Amino acid sequence: MQWETIFLDSALAITIIPNPQILSIELKNQVEDIWEEKRKLFPYLFNGRIFNVQELTPNLITGYWTEYKYVLAQTERLELYSELAIRSLAVIGLIQCPQGFIIGKRTNKSVYLPGYWQSAPAGTVESRDKNDNIDLTQQLLAEANEELGLNIFHLTNPKIISATEHTNTHIIDVGILLKTELSFEEITSLWKNNNNPEYDELCCCASYTDLPENTLPTTRFLVEHWSD
Repeated sequence: MQWETIFLDSALAITIIPNPQILSIELKNQVEDIWEEKRKLFPYLFNGRIFNVQELTPNLITGYWTEYKYVLAQTERLELYSELAIRSLAVIGLIQCPQGFIIGKRTNKSVYLPGYWQSAPAGTVESRDKNDNIDLTQQLLAEANEELGLNIFHLTNPKIISATEHTNTHIIDVGILLKTELSFEEITSLWKNNNNPEYDELCCCASYTDLPENTLPTTRFLVEHWSD
């Protein structure tokens, strides 16, 4: 699994533009059909607003808000990319604790990439509390709280370093490095008490060579390019 990655500038800016999509009735109906079928399997799915990247450079991300159902439809039917052109933006963190790097095994019930290992936390950039502003670090900290039970006081030195585009689905992961003084045992305890179903298992890897074989390319890149 090879995904294209670029380094991002520390002064990265995000510009939000109006949604330019003009979709046919036929395409909208296809999306609705996919959404309803997927909802039968995953009733918890929520059609929130997701940020879609139109242009990506090392110092600028330009894009617009769209509905999650379009992201899901393209993920399910990759051929729809020619019409939908969805490149949904996501954040993914690499947390270094005293014992190494934290990674999680995505649950087998995941809609996307079940059973793969990735650095945790991670999640799609979405409009929270109807707020259109985008703060990638705050998005990641919110994911850390939801997925692992960590709060902002547990995590330090956030550093945005990269953007990785998934080859088939065109999801774009913004990689952010983080540190914590908590031990792996403490993180595991918080995660278990938090009772979030995102991951079936957590583990701690001391180096790149310790990563499981089915670790996502985004995580591999972050571990490989970690620096203090």
